[in-house]
Amino acid sequence: MNGDFKNNTTKEKLAKVVLACLNWGTSIKWSEDNDEITRKLLKLQYSFDPLRVRSCIDLIEDTENAIRSYSTFGLQKFSESHQLDLGEAYLKLYGILNAIQQQKLAIIELFETFKIENKNSVKLKLDDLTVIEIRNVVGAHKVNLVDKANKSPENFNTNFFRIIQNQLNHKGDSIKAVDGFGNIKEYNLYDSILEYNETSEIILYEGVISYLNKIFKNAKNKKDEILTHYEIIKFENFDYKNLYENDKLKKDEQKKWSALVKKELGEVTNLKFLTAEDAKRIMNK
Repeated sequence: MNGDFKNNTTKEKLAKVVLACLNWGTSIKWSEDNDEITRKLLKLQYSFDPLRVRSCIDLIEDTENAIRSYSTFGLQKFSESHQLDLGEAYLKLYGILNAIQQQKLAIIELFETFKIENKNSVKLKLDDLTVIEIRNVVGAHKVNLVDKANKSPENFNTNFFRIIQNQLNHKGDSIKAVDGFGNIKEYNLYDSILEYNETSEIILYEGVISYLNKIFKNAKNKKDEILTHYEIIKFENFDYKNLYENDKLKKDEQKKWSALVKKELGEVTNLKFLTAEDAKRIMNK
């Protein structure tokens, strides 16, 4: 292994593994009936299933880019202004929730196309994650969520929500939604996405391995060759936490302003506790 894929997430690697299988199945040109040969080689039900699988792979890769972006900068990259641009924050909030929903659907569709037996349990496990509830409450059904548990009038089984805007922050770890009956739902979007990533990674890994065992039943060397090439010999969760940069950006700004104050005023008592905002006020006096 040469480390070509060390910076790829587990889901990105698995997408490449499935794409390698497609390329293997479609590269053989034995007769005019290539679609049927490909279908049989790839153990698929329909001749158009390779394109169906490719659509799922593209969607997983595209949505993983969105998850990477959120994992790096949250709802907005930290800046010296410290102010949250609500327009950008809402775009990213609705965008990341939709991206996760679409990725979830793509993973389930792969299980269906590959005819992996536990598709229904996979769907239930993914649907039960907190981030899917956040998607339903915040990103999809804010004004008409079917919710029989609310304290609504008789024969009225939908609920409606509004986000407490001043609770939004760069990381998205404090989202509060008030429903139509005075109840408050509190969510940590950042942690819930970490949970989703951990769960979806192992689900996709198990699904892909199950599929590889099916198509390379009598060619274990080919399976091992593909997994080795994409550096996914054994399952490992990708460290999404390590991507987050806003805390570092904030600390760097603090150090910069503390250094400027120290240069201007000399040693200052408890300088290490000086915030960037305090430093700016001192420098502007």
